Amino acid sequence: MRIRPQALIMKASAAMATHRASAAALGNGVTRKKPGRAALVALAAVLAPLALAGPTAASSGEVDESRLVPTLNESFAPWTCKLKVTGPVCDGERHIVTGWGPVDELDCGVPLFNNRTEHRYGTRFYNHDYLNYDRKVRTNDTDEFSSSPSGPAAVTIATNVRFSEPFDVPGDADTRDIITDGVIWDVQGANGSPILLVIGTLVEPHDGPATFSGHATREGVTTRYVDAPLDDVLDEEWFWAQICAEVRAQG
Repeated sequence: MRIRPQALIMKASAAMATHRASAAALGNGVTRKKPGRAALVALAAVLAPLALAGPTAASSGEVDESRLVPTLNESFAPWTCKLKVTGPVCDGERHIVTGWGPVDELDCGVPLFNNRTEHRYGTRFYNHDYLNYDRKVRTNDTDEFSSSPSGPAAVTIATNVRFSEPFDVPGDADTRDIITDGVIWDVQGANGSPILLVIGTLVEPHDGPATFSGHATREGVTTRYVDAPLDDVLDEEWFWAQICAEVRAQG
């Protein structure tokens, strides 16, 4: 199975969604995450591409939110939009605790359950034509995995990052680049034992391959990277094998 970069990043951090799906949370609704390649957010994941949600009710007389392109995601409502010198600026946030639920997409040889906690704060910037040209997001997500339907966690995957999403073409979400900075993955066993720690900057161009600059610590060995392909940073088979090994050890 493939892990996609955020959020994260979010892929691994979200351990069950592609990064773009989770990073693009400002444009998507909430779905349970599936392991797959691409937030390597958001771990995140994500983690997760993208269908845009419908508009929310206007929160300010100065901004007609029905004109915003892309429209605002209702899962971040209520949005607060204000008219600035550069155009409308909208702030929203989302807080989710899914509760423990079964994971059918990953076969660990034992029952597998996931609990996801997500805290995200986003700002969208629109020009005077009401076209979105940039986004800023802070996210603090945690995925827990267990062999028990009610926990406790045998392994956790945490993501604590900020990312920006500049548009090459204002209003066209398919032309967004995603630049993520911070703790992309912090994977720990039940007793806090370190499994994987990835800190740095993940760049996902809309029209090219993703690259990572920073350092990753795996099994006590730290490796530094500069503009490295994601496949050089994370061995997906090893990653999921570690998740399963921790869950099996719990049972």
